[in-house]
Amino acid sequence: MEQRSSSSDELDLHELFFKLRNRWPLFVGSLVLTCTLAFLYLQVKSPVYDFRASMLLGNQGSGSKRAQELLQILEVKEKGVKMEDEIGLLRSADMVKRTLARLPFTVSYYAVPHSWINKIGDLQVRERPAGAMPFQVIPDLTVPQLADTRIDVTPLPRGRFRVRAQAKHGQLYSLPTGEVVRDVLGINIDQTVAAGDTLRHPLLTVVLQAEPGYPADLVHEHYYFQLNDQITLVTDYQKFLAVRPLDHDSRIVELALKGVVPVKETQFLDTLMAVFIEDDLREKNLIGLKTVDFLDQEIGKLATSQQQSAAALSSFRSARGVVDVGVQSSEGIRQQSELQMRQAKAATSRKYYQSMLAYLRANQEAAQVASPSSVGIEDPAVNNLILQLTDLNSQRAALGVNASTTNPLVTVLDERIRTAKQSLMQTLTNMIRVTDIALRDLNQELGRVQGTINAMPENERQLASLKNKSDFNDKNYNFLVEKRAEAAIALATNATDKKVIDRAAMSGTGPSSPKPLMALLLAFMLGLGFPFALTILLSKTNRLIQGKEDLSRITAIPMLGVVAHGSSADKEHMLDNPKGPIAESFRSIRVNLQYLSAGLDKKIIGVTSSVPGEGKTFCAVNLAAEIAQSGRRVLLLECDLRRPTIAGYFGLSPHPQHGLASYLMGLSPLEDCVADSGVRNLSVLCCGPIPPNPTELLETPRMEALLTRLRADYDYVLVDTPPVGYVAEFFVLLRHLEANVYVVRQNYTDKGLVSQINELHQEQKIKQLYIIINDVRFTKTYEYRYKEKAYAYGQ
Repeated sequence: MEQRSSSSDELDLHELFFKLRNRWPLFVGSLVLTCTLAFLYLQVKSPVYDFRASMLLGNQGSGSKRAQELLQILEVKEKGVKMEDEIGLLRSADMVKRTLARLPFTVSYYAVPHSWINKIGDLQVRERPAGAMPFQVIPDLTVPQLADTRIDVTPLPRGRFRVRAQAKHGQLYSLPTGEVVRDVLGINIDQTVAAGDTLRHPLLTVVLQAEPGYPADLVHEHYYFQLNDQITLVTDYQKFLAVRPLDHDSRIVELALKGVVPVKETQFLDTLMAVFIEDDLREKNLIGLKTVDFLDQEIGKLATSQQQSAAALSSFRSARGVVDVGVQSSEGIRQQSELQMRQAKAATSRKYYQSMLAYLRANQEAAQVASPSSVGIEDPAVNNLILQLTDLNSQRAALGVNASTTNPLVTVLDERIRTAKQSLMQTLTNMIRVTDIALRDLNQELGRVQGTINAMPENERQLASLKNKSDFNDKNYNFLVEKRAEAAIALATNATDKKVIDRAAMSGTGPSSPKPLMALLLAFMLGLGFPFALTILLSKTNRLIQGKEDLSRITAIPMLGVVAHGSSADKEHMLDNPKGPIAESFRSIRVNLQYLSAGLDKKIIGVTSSVPGEGKTFCAVNLAAEIAQSGRRVLLLECDLRRPTIAGYFGLSPHPQHGLASYLMGLSPLEDCVADSGVRNLSVLCCGPIPPNPTELLETPRMEALLTRLRADYDYVLVDTPPVGYVAEFFVLLRHLEANVYVVRQNYTDKGLVSQINELHQEQKIKQLYIIINDVRFTKTYEYRYKEKAYAYGQ
């Protein structure tokens, strides 16, 4: 079972810095890589600039002071909603589309400098405005064009241009509408055209004109252009356009835009504000224009009637010689004239009511933009209903910019508009009915007066009739001319309440991105952060034994010590160099082994590991040599009969005829099998010929008898056993072993293997078990960093 110390989750900053310091090459390489990438990014990335403009949206008023006051009273609570609606209108696709229709943005121009970075590819590309290139492209908007595809242009001598385009796939667009006409595969255009001539190709129809004053000898860059369809342009500008009020209650909004070509972005913002203001003024003038047109038509009709009546009166007087009608007919004529005026006024009012009623019935179900005009209507009830309907229509138009027809607010407004229309239609119907009654009464009264006049002499009657008709036409004509003048004055004084405050200008003194300091700072942070994160990740996910702390979390098996990492030369001369770091490591292990086994008669000691490669044989050889050099008689017994390697450490024959296998098979006497190691007090009993049945040999009584004899002849017998995790020979020998040394290798042995040995130890299947950590690199291990120069002490 894995045992963890209480401090295992605490962060040791010293250990962390030690691990980071050991990975300094990774930090250096990462910093070099990220800084190089940041430098390349700064070279490749086009500078992006920020642009600002501001405008006043006003209070939705018209040019009429009275209308402004009424709208202000009615809409004082709707200012916040109106502001949001106007911002939506400014950012709407229709507004952006109409703005771009006025600008020459159909063609985008690009220049590619002949720089070192572009030798890899066209990485450093800069977009330029029209006029900053040696040519200008004028596309034919009436035919489909190859859009969104790079088209290279190479200036040639004598004012000629070579046009090339190659692509695997492209599309033909109708540039004004943005509609895709068809897909094109295998695009290959290569034509030469003179300046001013039309390049005609099934995929491209453009005129290339030379830019006056552009240097003809500029050869350190090459150029290409790209045709843009309307939909793509609208989408791109909508993406980067931002509109926001300066303050919560302010009617001033700020328009912000990002772009790489300052000329184009300032033109777009200024044109957008101009189009928005023109659109607002056009909507406000629409009602006035309709009223003036109606009055002009009526005045034209009355002018003709006026001329006819005046001519008839003049002819009658000239033919009959009548100059004055006399005193008797004065009163009758006065009454008749007054009644006719009242009749004309009532008829005109009825005509207005009918015209407005017909207009409302024709647009009963439509969410109309313009409400009916109240010019010529003096009834306050009708005027109030018209104002209410105008206000509701204005609210509906503003809300319809961003809201769908199923929006609850839109539904409520539509219902209120229908109700207002029904109320206005009912009122107009009643007014027509009342006017009809008044006209009938006037007709009756006029008939009575005319009857009185008919009793007068015929000349006086005819003269009075002609004069009355002429007076009626004159007064009615003057009335309409006066109303037309009022309407014209209202239309002339009508002005938009929107105003440009600040024209488009670049924010700051340079590009907003990329920022060199920010890019370098980010590169520095990433250059340090990636190795740091990698170090932490590798440390947390490392399943290999690193030191004593790792073992303490897994097992309580005592540890004898650690064996320093050595070079190949150190390992070759370790038996001859008693003061080397490896010899010092095993000397410390020997002392600890004797201390731990004090008072116990442990003469047969097994050395094992979990898997091959952990250095168990290396540790067994060196531990045996160190014990022998301390004055004990030691025998090193090689029981790893599958992969024998001990002979190579002492320069013995790798394939001897005599050894442990031949002795256990009864083929060799013990005296012929035991060899001198060349180290004082150390004898070696190697494997000999590799047997086919190692497990059966180690289970024989002859093996038990051998160990009993060796125990009597030597102070210590060190047994090099097979790996415990691979074969079963270790458990066969376990009953003969009085102590066991388990070898793990730093950064090689998996923690799970140690857990398996720990379970065997906890279950009392392996007793007197001790651990050695082999191949420890002190310079790379925080736990043993102090041992880096420890073995040089006293030398």
